[in-house]
Amino acid sequence: MMTRFYVVPSATLIAHPPVGSWAAHSCPDDPAVSIVVVDTWSDVRAQDAWEALPDVTEIHIEHMGLPVIPALVAAVRSWGVAPGQTHRQAFQQIRQRFPAWRH
Repeated sequence: MMTRFYVVPSATLIAHPPVGSWAAHSCPDDPAVSIVVVDTWSDVRAQDAWEALPDVTEIHIEHMGLPVIPALVAAVRSWGVAPGQTHRQAFQQIRQRFPAWRH
């Protein structure tokens, strides 16, 4: 399986943590938002159920060259993530503070 990256409401993460191997970090500029890395899911049903929760946003690997989503910019701006960066550039900034954020 492939590592998956998500932006989620922190309350959702607390109430419904992923079932599998994962790491998370609350966002410095908006603690109501967390970033989550899932290395492995227990099974595909657990993944599908969690991804169907409200406001769970996956950042797909094919989006690395696209502009970073505004929700992520707002949540981790103080980590050096800025509008106009690609997801790849944003991931490099985030990894400096959250090493698990690596594809």
